[in-house]
Amino acid sequence: MDPPEELTSLITDEAGGGSSTSQNGSGNRQSLDAPSLPQHHNSSSKPPLHPSRLSQFRSYRQKQPRRSLPVNTTPPTSPSSSPRLSSSANYNKINDTGKRTRLLLVLNLVGIVILILIIAFKTESVIEADVEGGTTYEVAHHNLTETKLESVVSSSSNSSVQSSTSASSSNINSNVNADVVNHDMIGFHSPSLENIYGANRYYKPKGVGYQVAPHGGLHPIYMHDLSESELQKLTNSDEYYTADNYELSPYADERLKLSDAERSTENIEWKNKLQSIRDRYGYWNFVDDYVIKNKKQRPTVDWTTVGNNKDKSYNPLLGEIDKEDFPKDAWQTDDLYITNFIKEGKALIKRVTGAISNEYGWDTSEKVGGIEIPDATNDDRKQIGGKMNVAWMYANSFNALAKKLLNAMLTNDHFFVTLGGHSAAAGHGNNFWQSYMMEFQRVLEPVFDRLGMVLVSSNRAQGGMGTLQAALAGTGIYGDPDFMLWDSSMTEKDGKAQDVFYRQAVLSGERVPILFDMGGGRGMMDKLRDQVGVHIGGIHTVAIFPQFKNTTIDFADKKYNAACWTDRVDVEPPVEQYPGFGGQASWHPGNWVHQSTARKISLLFLHALDEALALWENAASEDGNPIDGKYWHLQKEENIIREAAENINASATGCGELFPFIPRMCTTPMRGAGEWAPRYDPQHTSIRSLVKPAPNGYVPGIIDVEEQTYLGRDPLMPSQRVPKGEVDVATIARSLPPLDSSRRRRYLTSSKQSHLQHIQVHGRFLNETNTAKIIPGEGWSSHGHPSGFCDGTSNALCYREKSSHCLMSAHNDARGVLKGDGLSGWLVLQLKNVSEGIFMARMEDYHAYKSNKRTEGWEKVNNGRVDERRRRKLKAPPPPLPPEFRFEVAINGVVISSWNSTEYKQQCHYQSYNNGICLLWNDEERALKQESEDIEFAMRIEPASGRIGMMGITHIFFS
Repeated sequence: MDPPEELTSLITDEAGGGSSTSQNGSGNRQSLDAPSLPQHHNSSSKPPLHPSRLSQFRSYRQKQPRRSLPVNTTPPTSPSSSPRLSSSANYNKINDTGKRTRLLLVLNLVGIVILILIIAFKTESVIEADVEGGTTYEVAHHNLTETKLESVVSSSSNSSVQSSTSASSSNINSNVNADVVNHDMIGFHSPSLENIYGANRYYKPKGVGYQVAPHGGLHPIYMHDLSESELQKLTNSDEYYTADNYELSPYADERLKLSDAERSTENIEWKNKLQSIRDRYGYWNFVDDYVIKNKKQRPTVDWTTVGNNKDKSYNPLLGEIDKEDFPKDAWQTDDLYITNFIKEGKALIKRVTGAISNEYGWDTSEKVGGIEIPDATNDDRKQIGGKMNVAWMYANSFNALAKKLLNAMLTNDHFFVTLGGHSAAAGHGNNFWQSYMMEFQRVLEPVFDRLGMVLVSSNRAQGGMGTLQAALAGTGIYGDPDFMLWDSSMTEKDGKAQDVFYRQAVLSGERVPILFDMGGGRGMMDKLRDQVGVHIGGIHTVAIFPQFKNTTIDFADKKYNAACWTDRVDVEPPVEQYPGFGGQASWHPGNWVHQSTARKISLLFLHALDEALALWENAASEDGNPIDGKYWHLQKEENIIREAAENINASATGCGELFPFIPRMCTTPMRGAGEWAPRYDPQHTSIRSLVKPAPNGYVPGIIDVEEQTYLGRDPLMPSQRVPKGEVDVATIARSLPPLDSSRRRRYLTSSKQSHLQHIQVHGRFLNETNTAKIIPGEGWSSHGHPSGFCDGTSNALCYREKSSHCLMSAHNDARGVLKGDGLSGWLVLQLKNVSEGIFMARMEDYHAYKSNKRTEGWEKVNNGRVDERRRRKLKAPPPPLPPEFRFEVAINGVVISSWNSTEYKQQCHYQSYNNGICLLWNDEERALKQESEDIEFAMRIEPASGRIGMMGITHIFFS
């Protein structure tokens, strides 16, 4: 069988261990160890081998005959054909018999050796086999010693490995199944994050947070139990770049324009830097010997079934199980494991805390960079971590944060940190990754990873706005955070919108977050704490700057160092890139201030993590492992806070003062959706995702969305690197043992999936059994929505349109709007579990006449189309009216409101800058029933106003 043509160049590499070279299209020789780079579409070079093709090659190689020692199994021929033998012949016969016996013994020994070699060869094939993107022992266990790796392989060779290699090589699931078993052996605290780009792939065994794993963009992909087809569905990037060799410098990235000599020098210097970090600070060196000793994987909690025997109060998203629910030999039950883990965790925290102190020139012996505890009764607790406080937090709030972190550690959960705010918080004037939330993520992500958690930090601030329009949607836009930051004092000055922000964070999610003020809002937070007992803290806003030893920088003069582009070999921008960077206003902080803010938040979390480990250690010494739920369960105390927020006098709150026309909204968990970005899980939180399809299947799409220029994670900008010789906190946080140079590195490209999935028709074709007169229209469309995946995390891929003059800005801030006019027909929204009878929307009635491109050229509603299946025309236009539009609202097919322009405007209120919130439904009788039901909420502009009667909807809020 001949291999596929494009695979033949790899055979030499596979057979020879990857050390051979091949001729590329330009005539230059390159090592097959080198990364396969995504080629620009005009390049004449061959594109990198797609993972599925690499999988085909693996399959092809497994079908080829194995090379083995030549063994002659033919029995020896008799020395004589005579039936009678002389004595000499008898002697020769005996001698020959001895020879044959010895020969058979030798042949048996050779056969055993051959069998061992074959098994070893097949085992190696399984270890190297890719599962659509590199889930291999080689990748996952790169930090383990060869002895440990061989032990792990040996322990599984009698089961998964043999069954995998004996299966048909055309069945991809054979390799997947082997990989599933093997990856469960990785350990809960083996590093997943191995390069400076971020944690693209996690090898975490299932934790409670696994059920709410973030998807889309370049979000973490969980490799331990994914089949090839499942991985393709999760991977949204055409060019998914990740270097497994963390000793390669990110500034020697193959996509950057460097000469071979420059790249070699950079890699040598980087490797020396990593070793100097190990020598000075140490590295993560935790190892679990359970698999080696027991030749089986550790048992784990089955989070999908553990709640079956719990009472109704059990919340599977929180995973607060009893100590008896941890199976015997689970890591949470192992005293030695936990003792060593806590020791290694404390060393990690000390390492990163010390790095930050060194970065800013603090004397580590004085323990500066502490947390102020204003209400501490013990003087020793008034300043946690030392002098020069960088943040403040009340004692019970700090304890609650430590408890939240301990909860996440014990359940291998995600930990969500979310920011809402204005343009300064969004990082305008800087690249998005320079904003303080993304810098916090960059430094703390490996810390959380080593401690068994997945950190997901989100910057969902928006320029020119505050937080109100997103906060009213509950978790619909901000998500369900563990820690919630507010930074909008420039646009929300009186504290009322801030009160809405915090109240909905407490009311609407599964979790009750720690609330954190980034400046200007402590008064309102203290009031909320007194009312309902929320946990709060805040930042000290005085900026601090690094104390470089070998570099001189005027931080006032060099306030920014953002850039729109860096020279690359893989992408040629279609249009010229701006040499400068927009948004660098005097009131926007530069990258150094963002960095100092990130360090302050990081220090708060590092101190809280240290507190959590101390709590764990003390609890284990008193009660043993696993520790009792009283040390890490949060649900009961969070329910007390939430119930207090639900039962307060709403009119007496800042929220009630802002919404006097519907104060009950302030004690009601709200939900919502929007067309602005960034937002949580953007594919499922747009208004369009709730729209009932028209009879022909139409769901509003995005008008004029541009194709992205390129996909995949950007390389780091050399112009923004830490100056040589200075403290590199992010790299210190990632410090790992030296990488075994015998293991080859891999540069991977992903399966091709569109980043524009959110513009596709949702495909929710429901059974059309409703005989209501309200028929969904075909004339609504979304305008102004950016291309890409824009969720405000470090994994977002946003705003890379071909017309962009700043492709590497990376910002997510966008203003989409769902437009309709008199010809658009009904916009019908399918809302689940509605109980309170509330529906509001942020509406824009100021759009230019005839600006809905969807209805261009139309003269009738839905362009004159009728519902052929129902044989019923839309409601006839009313008698002639004045030119002002009329706005109608219907519930479950029944029109409940019909307002002319004056009446419509009476429903709308401007509670904050540029926020017109319209109350379209307020059914208090429904709320008294305390029943939930699914409803269809519909609205339209009457046809009489034609294309002149314009309306834009950016957000909806309901309960």
